[in-house]
Amino acid sequence: MNRYRRRSPVVIAATMFLIARVAAADNGADLVDQARCYACHHMTDNSLGPPYRAIALRHAARRDVMLEVLARKIVHGGGGNWGLVPMVPNEHITLEDARTMAAWILALADE
Repeated sequence: MNRYRRRSPVVIAATMFLIARVAAADNGADLVDQARCYACHHMTDNSLGPPYRAIALRHAARRDVMLEVLARKIVHGGGGNWGLVPMVPNEHITLEDARTMAAWILALADE
């Protein structure tokens, strides 16, 4: 058996997608931790802000659109979607990092 047989492009693409998704999830979790988002958000319990899993489940059907919406909300803040307490702006977070964080949050719907 040849250990170095050629892989189909589909298998290669699927593998690369999964590796990128895991890397993004780990990086997103690290960024959320570094930004101290846990001061207002928890994984499954209500706090000042909604739980990460509730956010993920609410937006699971429109994940592609909500990635950018959530990223901008992370940076610029907002309110009115989860009650009376507004999301504070996090202007020290880049939009690129906010997208990574939002991707990690949205991926929680798959768990």
